[in-house]
Amino acid sequence: MVLVLGVVLLAVWLAPPSVHSSADWFPVALHAICEIFAITVAVLVFAVTWHSYRPGQPSNLLLLGCAFLSIALLDLAHVLSYKGMPVFVTPASPEKAIDFWLVSRALTAATLLLISVRSWRPLTSRTPRLPMLLTALTMVAMVYVFGLFFPEAWPPTFIDGSGLTPFKIAMEWAIIGLLAIAAVCFWHARQSRAYDANGLLAATLISILAELCFTAYHNVNGLYSLTGHLYKVLSYGLIYRIVFVSSVREPYERLAIEIADRQAAEKRIEVMSFYDALTGLPNLVLLQDRILQALVSVRGDDNPVVLLFLDVDAFKLVNDSLGHAHGDNLLRAIGERLREGLPATATVCRYGGDEFAVLLTGLTNADDIASVPQTILDLLAAPFQIGGQAIAASVSIGVAVAPHDGDAPAELLRNAETAMYKAKQAGRKTWRFYSAAMNLEVSERLQLLNSLRQAIDQHELTLHYQLQFELGSGRIVGAEALVRWEHPTQGLISPDRFITAAEESGLIVPMGDWIIQQACRQAAQWRANGLDIPRVAVNLSPVQLHHHSLEAVIKRALSDASLPASALELELTESSLIEDTEQVLATLISLKSYGIKLSIDDFGTGYSSLAYLRRLPVDTLKIDQSFVRGMTSAADGHAIVEAIIQMARSLGLETLAEGIEDQCTADELLRLGCELGQGYLLARPVPAEVIPALVRRLRG
Repeated sequence: MVLVLGVVLLAVWLAPPSVHSSADWFPVALHAICEIFAITVAVLVFAVTWHSYRPGQPSNLLLLGCAFLSIALLDLAHVLSYKGMPVFVTPASPEKAIDFWLVSRALTAATLLLISVRSWRPLTSRTPRLPMLLTALTMVAMVYVFGLFFPEAWPPTFIDGSGLTPFKIAMEWAIIGLLAIAAVCFWHARQSRAYDANGLLAATLISILAELCFTAYHNVNGLYSLTGHLYKVLSYGLIYRIVFVSSVREPYERLAIEIADRQAAEKRIEVMSFYDALTGLPNLVLLQDRILQALVSVRGDDNPVVLLFLDVDAFKLVNDSLGHAHGDNLLRAIGERLREGLPATATVCRYGGDEFAVLLTGLTNADDIASVPQTILDLLAAPFQIGGQAIAASVSIGVAVAPHDGDAPAELLRNAETAMYKAKQAGRKTWRFYSAAMNLEVSERLQLLNSLRQAIDQHELTLHYQLQFELGSGRIVGAEALVRWEHPTQGLISPDRFITAAEESGLIVPMGDWIIQQACRQAAQWRANGLDIPRVAVNLSPVQLHHHSLEAVIKRALSDASLPASALELELTESSLIEDTEQVLATLISLKSYGIKLSIDDFGTGYSSLAYLRRLPVDTLKIDQSFVRGMTSAADGHAIVEAIIQMARSLGLETLAEGIEDQCTADELLRLGCELGQGYLLARPVPAEVIPALVRRLRG
């Protein structure tokens, strides 16, 4: 900014003399505006420094403020004495105005010089403030008396017709000299942290540029006078900014820092009170508080509060063999895995010693609750790298569920701990519910899943086939593959029991792969034996449809069986088509382009929508048996079936009715335009080896 102002002054100096001498540049009104603005800023400098006084404030700020109050009063006298202004005690004249001006400018230079060489130390008490102020006002009073009543005591400074006198010019250069010395001092102190030396340096240099203007003008209304007054206002403004920052803004910034430090201290106290020092996890105090909040906010069986109590198995052995430092590191690592692996809504707590606790809400059924301890066991299955050694660690887990297992934090903790000891007794690295009923339910489900895993490996699963027919001619058009599980001790297990469990556990993927392979192999065998069954239909689970390996599995099964793609039909559920539609659509288009037939199973029971039907490359809609059986018993059953058939026809799709159990239903379906059907009336599901005899009997 100083450089720019210097360039401007150079441009003014290079302007023609006729430009300088024009009296139109700086009329009285503009002069008054400039001076009033400067006076206002000078008074603000005093007001800010005086009223923001505090212990520890540098005394130079107060000195600067008192000096600027004097400068404001002298500038006021100057503007009131300016040529063209009304009478101020005595008539206005250039001489009178310049006298007040020179004292004001000299006081400005002297003040800047004084604070540039004086130490920026704080006031020791309030006492020096009043003497400073009284000294400043007394000096102003003396200048007022001499300037108004003894003008002859001042050397002449301006002569009409010739301009400034040598005395006036010499005084301006003397003021410039004082300012130059001050500028040098500020330059050397510009790295100081005690005050804004750079800002004061800029204000001093701008004051020097202003004084250079006041040494050169021959007309008080000329361009030099205007430029000098504007530079003076800028220097005052810079000084006000420095004073405001030092007296007002910096204290608030320091206060903000102090507040932040206090908040950080409070945070540290909170951490010490509610968090474990070793792992950084919530401690027992915070856990109890969160259990209490959870019990209050989510009461009832529909929103249970679940508490898991974990004890590290054989932790004493780690401490005894590797040392307590390794044991502490292992506890930290376990806590970190639990915190990162469990949902963000879970509260993972270090209960104490080698014990942890996990608080969960929002789990609505036994399977969801049972999945959490299994997730924890899986999280901790991989060894921990502690001090360059691989340490295997496991936990025993007890699970308590409020409100059945307790409606108070202490009771819930106690029961979860009791369940944990039951898990220890069961052989460790496992978990137990405190509730016997829930434990039995989940144990049965786990036993079912474990048996199902073995069933896949031990070939306990078999496929039965239900033939599908053309209703008009009775011609066989296909066979639907239906999985059956013959348990060695429990006998035949209903698909309703194990299919859902397989989907929830992910076992449906390997099971589904096996079904596709077996169905393709069986269809190829029937063809090789001359049995005319055009295609075999296989149900696809939503889990399979969203699995990345589905296409590869299907193509490999067709290739291994040497079965054409048109001989395989995939039956899809409506729910699997709604979720992630774009990905599903891409998969179906790829399968369809390979030649595989596609149908929508149990149509009408899910989220039937013409919008997605138009986009999906399906061939057949299978009308759910609940609608077919309701054609004669339910008032709206007939209308629903008819609507589905008409909609399929409008979209160019075939319809296949499931669950046909009587001839009347079959006849009515045919009359409505349904081409295909299956059900007990036509053929029951039977093992693959029975199909040839069944086909011969039906044709006979």
